This record gives sequence, C-alpha cells and structure tokens, in this order.
Amino acid sequence: MMPTLFIAMSFLQTTKVSEFVAAMEKMHITRKITIPFAVIFRFFPTVADEYHSIQDAMKMRGIGISKGPIAMLEYRLVPLIASVVQIGDELSAAAVARGLGVDTERSNYCKIKIKGLDILLMVLLTAALILYYLF
Repeated sequence: MMPTLFIAMSFLQTTKVSEFVAAMEKMHITRKITIPFAVIFRFFPTVADEYHSIQDAMKMRGIGISKGPIAMLEYRLVPLIASVVQIGDELSAAAVARGLGVDTERSNYCKIKIKGLDILLMVLLTAALILYYLF
C-alpha cells in the first residue's frame, strides 16, 4: 500500500488539475470519471491544509494530548468534518463554474504528449512485468 501512497502523493504534488483534465480528455475518458477525479485532485491537498490550520489553532489554545486522546480527537475531527463538507461543496461549485460539466468539447492550453522518458519508463515496466511472470 505504501508504494501506491507515494505515487499518489507524487502525482498530486507534480500535476496541475488542468493538465490532468487535458490528459483524461486526450485519452477519451468519459467526463463521468474525469470530473469526480478532478474534484478529488484538489480535495485532498485542501483538506490537508485545513487539518494543519486546525492543528495550529489547537496548539495556540493549549489543547493537546493532556486533555485526553478522545478530547483531542474530538477537538480536531469535529471542525475538520464540518469544513470538509464545505470544501467539497465549494470545489464542486468551482468545477461547474469552470465548465467541467458542459457537453461541448473544451479547449486546453496544456500540450499533452508522450515524451522520451515516458516511453523509456513504459518499456522498462513492461520488461519488468514480463520478467516477473516468466520467472
């Protein structure tokens, strides 16, 4: 599970939402899949920022493990859950406002194409899979 998490973290940190949507459209992935993933793409980093803000607020108020682990969990999770609902609504509204739900073809300024490093990685991974299944 850890390699998957590392890849997901790297993907979230290095890829812009517009590049992601452009790549999905170039691969002819349906919008029923692209739009939720585009919203999720922005959701997790926003939730992480919100959690750090709540954590800093609790430190400033002197609320820590000394109040008990259940109280600390409650003081952090209740505000986080309330803000997660609001963040989800705002991100969904932003996706609709940007025109992700429109049925017409969108234009992109991102140039998405396979480069030499991409081909090299595909060849290496394919070779590794073949070797794995042969031996």
